[in-house]
Amino acid sequence: MLPAEDYARLIDLVEEAQDINAAKDQLERLAAGEGTMPSEVLKLILDDELTAIAAWRKYRGLTQAALARATGCSQVWLSKIEAGAGHGTPKMRRAIAAALDAPLWALEDGETQQTA
Repeated sequence: MLPAEDYARLIDLVEEAQDINAAKDQLERLAAGEGTMPSEVLKLILDDELTAIAAWRKYRGLTQAALARATGCSQVWLSKIEAGAGHGTPKMRRAIAAALDAPLWALEDGETQQTA
């Protein structure tokens, strides 16, 4: 029979191993660029109340017209997407992410994520 102290120590070791594995997984995701965005983009979203796409566009120094040309959509439609009045197709959102060199998840606003 295993003494209670030894059992408690084993439980602690298992929990510690789980924490270490979770930390390693998070570090791998960060190294792959998941879950991070430049602080300048975050500042534009939080302080200037821009949508994520508008913030990334400003961060990349692009006009709406330039981003629209790069993605193949009209500036009017891009303006609606940036304003939250339109979502765009998954293909369009991938094109926007590629043109902005941004991860697709980073372009999603809270409401967009729920409906996507």
